[in-house]
Amino acid sequence: MRPPEANLAAMPHVTVLKPLGPPELSFVRASMRALSGGREGCAHCHRTPLLGETVYLYGERLVCELCRPLRRESPARVEVVHSAERDHTVRRRFAA
Repeated sequence: MRPPEANLAAMPHVTVLKPLGPPELSFVRASMRALSGGREGCAHCHRTPLLGETVYLYGERLVCELCRPLRRESPARVEVVHSAERDHTVRRRFAA
């Protein structure tokens, strides 16, 4: 009986994902630009904050939790990032 490593070496390599060619890559880039158009990112690293992450507002500038130590002054506001569907959920109401 052969060791399992020998079986892996004898198996052909199958690629499930094909590399992105120019047309596919342009579609991906266009959709990423469309999605990021309405989002606010961090003023320092330009990363989009995650849901539940604390963000710090310095006037009009948003700073993520990772870049907060780069600022010396205290923030004007501190907020938690919520999903866009937050106010559109079905909520249970109790009888009065």
